[in-house]
Amino acid sequence: MKPLRTMTLTQRVLITVLAPVFLLALLISALYLDRDAELAEQATRERGLAIVSFLAPAAEYGVISGNAASMRGLLDAALAQQDIAAAAIYGRDRAQAALAGTALIANLEALAAASAPHLISHGAGRYGFAAAVTSQPVAVDELDSGALAARADVVPEVIGWVYVELDTKSYVARRRATVLTVLAVVLATMIATGVLAVRLARSVGQPVSRLVEAVRRMAAGDLDVRVTVGGGGQEISELQQGFNNMARSIADATHNLEARIAEATGQLAHQALHDALTGLPNRRAFEQALEEAVRASRRAADHGALCFVDLDRFKQVNDTCGHAAGDALLHEIGELVRHRVRAQDLICRIGGDEFALILRGCSPEDARRIAGDLLEAVEGHVFTWEGQIFRVGASIGLTYIDDHAQSPSAVLKAADSACYEAKRGGRGRVVERGIGGPPAGQPA
Repeated sequence: MKPLRTMTLTQRVLITVLAPVFLLALLISALYLDRDAELAEQATRERGLAIVSFLAPAAEYGVISGNAASMRGLLDAALAQQDIAAAAIYGRDRAQAALAGTALIANLEALAAASAPHLISHGAGRYGFAAAVTSQPVAVDELDSGALAARADVVPEVIGWVYVELDTKSYVARRRATVLTVLAVVLATMIATGVLAVRLARSVGQPVSRLVEAVRRMAAGDLDVRVTVGGGGQEISELQQGFNNMARSIADATHNLEARIAEATGQLAHQALHDALTGLPNRRAFEQALEEAVRASRRAADHGALCFVDLDRFKQVNDTCGHAAGDALLHEIGELVRHRVRAQDLICRIGGDEFALILRGCSPEDARRIAGDLLEAVEGHVFTWEGQIFRVGASIGLTYIDDHAQSPSAVLKAADSACYEAKRGGRGRVVERGIGGPPAGQPA
């Protein structure tokens, strides 16, 4: 009885009302279905025995005469009957003389043992029935009383067998229909009783149902769900208030977590496209921007330029003062370049002491001027580290993003080649190289 005491009032009412009704319905259903199944199976057996009882004497002429057409006609007529799946006639040597339909469970050993109509096999959704086909010797002189007496003592000779397979689909269908009918009656009874029980327990059931629905909505992601407090007694009201407090705490924690995730996602996205040292866009961002610039130059004749900037004498700072000094110098150069380009231009650090500058919507004259100003600014920059003073310069390769720019790789190759020429030609200079245009090595 301890589990019963721990149940709610709603559960107690439902169990008290529904349990006896359910058990009674289950008992009646079991008794009815067993009896119905027995009667249905008995009817099926009797029908099969009746069919072979009729076929056996009717097949005598065909078996004796060997008339295949006669036997086939008899079997076709049998096959036309309801539930007959196959019918066959066998000779005295068990050889098949005629067949209609497809026999699935024929057992020749059991067939040969059958004399009177008999069920010889079952399976695969079928029953197999057999009966012996017999022949009664005919007396020559029917008026001879001695012959008549002798004929009565003669045992009929078995000359063959008839075999019929009865499909049990209709039997199964009847059982299914009976089961469904009984279940429907039981279900209707249960529903009617359940409605009464629910009405009796509604004062408790409704508040609990609202709580269950609220929990489901919260599980589905609705963090703002709340329940109305009241109804169902003090315990239910306390439970409702506790749920609301819990839901409010979960909603606050979730919103805070989402905000932190969004912030972290933004930081990761920024880090994926920016250099950690200088804060400038990195090589990945540069490649995306260069590809877009090349597409724009072909699509809308929005020409521009690409500058490759390679610092001169940077290795001297690293070797003398260490990598920390080199990092500080790179950061200062990045800020220097950032403040000397236009708003629509993009300055990127693409690796080591190399920078790239994409000038959007820029004429060749403006590109030369910007590159020259940038060169002067870098050369004029004084870097101080722990009392030591350094001056670095830059070598700049310049190429134009115009109608000749068939691909970003072609533009990148031209700018890199021009920067190499600037380095080889003495550093501290700007060298232009067109894509299929002017040769490398020409200073700006």
